[in-house]
Amino acid sequence: MHSPFIRLLFLFLIIDRLAEAFDVPCAQKLIGSDCLFDEECYGMNSVCRNSRCTCPTNFEEYDIDERTTVCRLAPAKIGDSCQRDCKPPLLCRDGKCECWGGSIVDGKCVVPCPAGQQLYGVECTRVAHYMQPCEKDSQCVDPFNSCIAGTCQCAPGTTRDTVRGFCYAVCPDGMHPRQTCRRLFINDIDMLENAANTDSCPLGYRCVTYGSPYVGHCCRLRCPYGEPDLSQSCDAGASPDSKCRPLTHFCFTVSEPGWKSSLCCPRPCRDPTPLYVNGQCLSIAHRGDPCQIDQQCEGGITMSCNLGTCQCKLGYHENNDERFPTCTKDCTLEEVASNDRCLAKDQLLGVRCTNPDDPLSIGSILDRVGDIFGNKRGK
Repeated sequence: MHSPFIRLLFLFLIIDRLAEAFDVPCAQKLIGSDCLFDEECYGMNSVCRNSRCTCPTNFEEYDIDERTTVCRLAPAKIGDSCQRDCKPPLLCRDGKCECWGGSIVDGKCVVPCPAGQQLYGVECTRVAHYMQPCEKDSQCVDPFNSCIAGTCQCAPGTTRDTVRGFCYAVCPDGMHPRQTCRRLFINDIDMLENAANTDSCPLGYRCVTYGSPYVGHCCRLRCPYGEPDLSQSCDAGASPDSKCRPLTHFCFTVSEPGWKSSLCCPRPCRDPTPLYVNGQCLSIAHRGDPCQIDQQCEGGITMSCNLGTCQCKLGYHENNDERFPTCTKDCTLEEVASNDRCLAKDQLLGVRCTNPDDPLSIGSILDRVGDIFGNKRGK
């Protein structure tokens, strides 16, 4: 029989692991928070509606406790218990689902809508097909349709197949997209710098969005010259053997706020003069090699072209690695050199991002367990 002390310690360890497992990304928001896009709202099935994180039609905001609200399937039968919503056309009144404004037929609530309208939530609203009059996008029920100038038309980024009679997504270069995709909602600059892809598209493709800034289709990412080398990576954390080769290739990047996609593309120049600068092909130089411009000296990051020779910049020291003579950033013993920066060793793993609201109240549980042992968590 284990002592109460051992049981409490075991409970503490389990809860601490749960706290790590349920960390919520900082950029995402809980139900009830202000929002702009669906992708900001954290939790299964949550959406952004009227600038607030909430639940979609047929789902109910359900309070698990005073601090935790989730989206669950809304009660669908007359007389079912409810907190806020029922499946339309039922309404939640005094904790029960009622048929309000409709007729009960064979035990079901029926709300007939006039011709040209359909039930949207608990209201009848106008529906419109391609080239029919409309007042807002939600009335245009055909795929990839938007209400443009009072008429349902193909949304921006899509085109019309006149033979088969529907709108479909098209890439900027006129090609058909490969698949649907989602951009990852990332505000962390370090993550953007270190990742070659910040969307769900396969390597060599980027997510082109239509309407929503985070949902779209995968379109081929083309190099300015030649075909990409898909076996080489543009991730800053990739191994040296798999990184995009700087002598013959470069990372071609397409980026927008909070998103980027990179591809390893061939340079227009080849050995022995692979560096393309200002319309001319120049050789790559290492420390001590002859040069004409800074960019020849391994890109001009750690070295400069001084009196026709590549030399270390101020703040860098000579380093003879296994490949060729180069220059390395001056760092303290507690830091690690990374290109032109010095990183603390704990920065190499990154900082875990947690939600300050702690939706599962695990933080308070840990504090209470900490009180039992006579000290607070984190002290």
